[in-house]
Amino acid sequence: MDKQKLLNAIGMAYASNNVIYGAKLLDFIKTNKTSFVIIGSNMGPSQKKKITDKCISHNIKYVDDVLTVEELAQACGRTTIVSVGFNNSNFVKLIKSTL
Repeated sequence: MDKQKLLNAIGMAYASNNVIYGAKLLDFIKTNKTSFVIIGSNMGPSQKKKITDKCISHNIKYVDDVLTVEELAQACGRTTIVSVGFNNSNFVKLIKSTL
């Protein structure tokens, strides 16, 4: 896995408005509008359980041991982002290829 390529891909997706984060992420998971989720590895346990349970119940693939919360936030140019979802299939393919 090339971490820098992964961070660059997340940054490109964020810049083109194809990243869902925050409170909207759970809504997008519930309605199956996102197809892949990256969860920060040092995220709080209750939040992590909530998101992973939703992903499992709605059959959405996720990874939770790749990036920290700080790395996710830095890739998006924000101060805090704990998890991100992607709604563009091309970005999902790009990100999965870097994993």
